[in-house]
Amino acid sequence: MPSDTESLPPPISFRDALVRFGGWLRREPLQALLVALIAAVLVYFLGFYRVFMLGTQSTAAWAWSGWNEDNDQEHCRFILPLIAFLLWHHRAALAAAPKQPSGRGLVFVIAGVVTFVVAVRCLQPRFALLALPLLTYGAAEYLGGRAYARIYIFPCLLMLFMIPIGGVIQGTISLQLLASKTVGVLCGLLGIAVQIVGTTIFVDGNPFEVAGGCSGIRSLMAMTMLAALYVHFTQRETWKQFVIFGGSIVFALVGNVARLFTVVLVAKWYDPKIAGGLYHDYSGFVFFPFAVLAMVGFSNLLNHDWGRVKKRLGKTLTAPETAPAGAAPKEEERKPAGPISYDY
Repeated sequence: MPSDTESLPPPISFRDALVRFGGWLRREPLQALLVALIAAVLVYFLGFYRVFMLGTQSTAAWAWSGWNEDNDQEHCRFILPLIAFLLWHHRAALAAAPKQPSGRGLVFVIAGVVTFVVAVRCLQPRFALLALPLLTYGAAEYLGGRAYARIYIFPCLLMLFMIPIGGVIQGTISLQLLASKTVGVLCGLLGIAVQIVGTTIFVDGNPFEVAGGCSGIRSLMAMTMLAALYVHFTQRETWKQFVIFGGSIVFALVGNVARLFTVVLVAKWYDPKIAGGLYHDYSGFVFFPFAVLAMVGFSNLLNHDWGRVKKRLGKTLTAPETAPAGAAPKEEERKPAGPISYDY
């Protein structure tokens, strides 16, 4: 949730930050040593401890190999630099937060250690990545306190997007069925003859398989990450953050169904080869921006001052009618105020 920057001191420069950091090292050498040891342990076990893939890859190496084109997760390689930028962006809040070390942070640290041990025993590197946000938040709360660690909540949640979803794509059969059935319903409404067999759409005998990657899970991952960043920087109320984030999921799924539906239209009315090839590969670059614009538009509607609009509309409806300049007076206005008398 964005912090209230109005009550914070102005952000310090990079040079001043280095000066303050050097002063902290001189004043608190034991705390600095503890932080260095925590960082060293994290770097070693996550970056150099080779236990996965028959002892040939560490957690970091396995994750890096999973951020590939097949999973559409190349953007995950920029998450850690993005987290560093977020912490630097909130440096004023970090400096102003009261530093009261809390033993409750050890609960999260222990949970992170247990998660990593379970990952090693079960050979599940995804669990090892799940331990990273627990360890980071726990260390922040143990050293700085709850108010200080609160600023780390969003960066720690952002770490969850670093988990490769290659195996998750194989379990998206429900999304695949939902997408294919929805496309079939849309085609039926428009009188387009198609045949739906499981996750395969037959258009004039040409099969179009709604594979795991076409289920919407990839656009859903990218959309949710973008929505998380958007609400973090633009929304202050928690309920609006959750509503807009939930709306982004709907927009991503609707955009994916619209893309699949246009693939069927291109195959039906133009060329099945182009529909399953060139158009299929590049249509996502068209519909994903529309989903993003829908999310931004939904956010604007949610933040619009509808009370002001209602007030202005009420004034408009209750305003007295005024005759235009030069118009003839109404019949009632031409009548004299008193009785009319006649002489015979």
